[in-house]
Amino acid sequence: MRFLTSALIAEGSSDDRFLPFLLRRSLEDVCATDFADDVDVDQVTVLRRRQRPPTVPEIIGVVEANADTFHLVFVHRDQDGNTDRVRREWLDPLAEAWGTSRPERWVPVVPVRKSEAWVLADGNALRSVLGVRWADADLGVPGRPRDVERIGEPKVPIRRLVDRLGRPIEDFYEELAEAISLDVLTTVPSFLAVRECTVRAIADLGYRPRRGRTS
Repeated sequence: MRFLTSALIAEGSSDDRFLPFLLRRSLEDVCATDFADDVDVDQVTVLRRRQRPPTVPEIIGVVEANADTFHLVFVHRDQDGNTDRVRREWLDPLAEAWGTSRPERWVPVVPVRKSEAWVLADGNALRSVLGVRWADADLGVPGRPRDVERIGEPKVPIRRLVDRLGRPIEDFYEELAEAISLDVLTTVPSFLAVRECTVRAIADLGYRPRRGRTS
């Protein structure tokens, strides 16, 4: 049995209420389906020093302050539809600053718009957690899960839900993270990219691939 520890450095504090629980489920699924080792997946620990998005030096500083504590570090940044800028100003500089000598492996978590869009991928999960019978269209759920990445501002349908519910959607984030179908989410390209990066990072840690799953 191997023990896998991980951390999350997210863009905003509301992401801390959703992403750690979703990423732990994804980690458990990856370990069970892609690797031959028996793995005990620990909870994803939130690392946060400030309420604003951290800079690249701040991310490196947080990792160094927790050196040798985690095997994986998920680092989240919303693209807000600007893929080139996020890569130029954030992904590439972070990869360079991280280097190749650290024992931790890092996994970028980069939704095309915002992480709230992933909440809108699974209408069944929303109905179950919110206790409603509304149609997908009334929930702001698109016809195809992958089309959540085409919603210009995911917070707009989220606000409509808040108005109808009379409660902040953040109150439901943990339950939604536990309820959303991973099969549904892996049809969303940005979430699939997170899963694929996770597989590569775990393989790089020396975990044995399940035959036919990981090279």
